[in-house]
Parts: sequence; structure tokens; C-alpha cells
Amino acid sequence: MKEKIKIFLQQNWFKVSLLIIIIIVIVGVFYWYEWRPNQIRKTCQEKIEKQDRELLESAIKSKILKEQGDIYDFCLRKYGLEK
Repeated sequence: MKEKIKIFLQQNWFKVSLLIIIIIVIVGVFYWYEWRPNQIRKTCQEKIEKQDRELLESAIKSKILKEQGDIYDFCLRKYGLEK
């Protein structure tokens, strides 16, 4: 069995390496565009619910905060999700 796998890999090394690269790219894209933004939104929502003092102080110091609802938007900008 090990012999067959070894022979298969020797004959199809390009196809196997291309498949591995494609899988890595798909996982990276999923992480960057789906997983990461959802985790940032979740973190910001938790901070808003706790009224995180550090986040509130950062928002006030940056003079971006105009209303209480802007804290969530500030949190998203702080983590690089919004511009």
C-alpha cells in the first residue's frame, strides 16, 4: 500500500502540490472574508454589551465618538473592518 502511494506521488507530484495550494488559498480566503470579520463583529458586540471602558476612552480620545451608537462603528474601525 505504501508503495502505491509513493509511486502515485512520484508520478503526480504536480497535481498533488497544485491541489494542496488550491486548498490553502480557499482556506485563507474563507478565513479573511468570513471568519475574521465575524469574530471582530462578535468581539465588538460583546464590548458594547459590557460598555468596555478602554474602548470608550479610546473613542473619546480620538474625538470620533459623537453618539452612543458610534461606539460599535469605532470598534469595527479599530480592528480594521470598517474605514
